[in-house]
Amino acid sequence: MSNAAQKTPISLLQELCATNGINPDYQLMSVEGAVHAPTFMYRVRVNEVVATATGQSKKKAKHAAAKAVLEILLSEDGLFKEGFVSDGVLVNSQTLNDIIAESVTAPPIDESCSKNPVGALQELCMKMRWQPPYYETEKATGLPHEKVFSIMCMVDNFQTSGEGKSKRLAKRQAAENMLNRLKALNIISEDEEEAAKKFEDLKIYDKDDPDNCQSNLQKTYSKNVLKFLKDLKTSTSSCLQALQEIDVMDPQLDCPKLLQNVATEQNFEIIYIPIEQRGKNGECHCLLQITSLPVAVCFGTAATKEEAIISSARNALNFIQLMCKK
Repeated sequence: MSNAAQKTPISLLQELCATNGINPDYQLMSVEGAVHAPTFMYRVRVNEVVATATGQSKKKAKHAAAKAVLEILLSEDGLFKEGFVSDGVLVNSQTLNDIIAESVTAPPIDESCSKNPVGALQELCMKMRWQPPYYETEKATGLPHEKVFSIMCMVDNFQTSGEGKSKRLAKRQAAENMLNRLKALNIISEDEEEAAKKFEDLKIYDKDDPDNCQSNLQKTYSKNVLKFLKDLKTSTSSCLQALQEIDVMDPQLDCPKLLQNVATEQNFEIIYIPIEQRGKNGECHCLLQITSLPVAVCFGTAATKEEAIISSARNALNFIQLMCKK
C-alpha cells in the first residue's frame, strides 16, 4: 500500500466525510473499570449511522468507533458501498483492514468491572449524612498533548489528591484515595451516630401552634455537627445556661435581642433573610441563618415582616435550647 496505509480510522473517516460535506460527531459516553485500568466508550455518528466502541484509552476507543462506522458506511448496504479514494488508493470494505495502520478492534465491555469510586464516595456521603464530596483542580503539568492533571477531593476535614491524564481520571483517583483513607481511619463511631440521631429528632415549633412540630433544618451531617453539639453542651456561658430556664414561646420575650446575646457570646453570626413574596394566606416569611459549622437555617412566618423576623429568632432560640439540653 502507499501513503494511505499509514492512516488511522479517524483520518480516513474525516476524509470520507469532508469529501461529502458531512461532519462526524464523536462523543465520550462513559469511563468504566478500575482507576488504574479504565475502559473508555466512544460513540460516533455520521448522519443516521451510529457506532459505539471501547478502548483502554480515549484515543483507542475513538479509533475503534471510527473504524466501526467506516465498516457500516462501506458495507454492501452502506451509504458509500463503492468506497472512496485516499491518496490514490481505493478504500472499501475489502481493503479497509489492510489500509488501517494498526488494529484497533474494540474489546468487549467487561460487565463485571464496573467500579466507580466517584459514585461510591457520593453514596457513602449520602449514607453517612455528610456534605457531598468537593473536588477542585489543583494543577495541570506537562506538554499540551501530554498533560497530567491533579485534582483535590475534600470530604469533611479530610483531603486527598489524585492524578491522571484527564480530569476525569484524576477525579476518580482522588475519590479512590479518599475511600481508602476513610476506610483506614475507621472514622465511623457511635458518637457520629448519636449526633445524627440528635439532629434527626430535632423539631422546631410553630409559635401559633406549639403542638404542631415542624422540621425546619436540612438533614446534612458531618463531623462538625458532633463538635458543634459538644461545644453547646459543655459551654458554661451565662446566656446558654439562662436560656435553659426561659420559655422561648413567651410572647413578651425579646427573641432577637436574646439571640444576639447568645451569638456574641458563642462567636457566631446571625443573618436575617426576609422573603419579599408573601405566602398564599398573605403571611410574611423570614429565613434566619446561624453561621456556625454546620450552618443552621431556621424559618419564621407571621402577619408582618417584623413579626416574621421575631418568629425566626424564636425558632432559632428553640433550636439552640434543644441542642444545649443535657
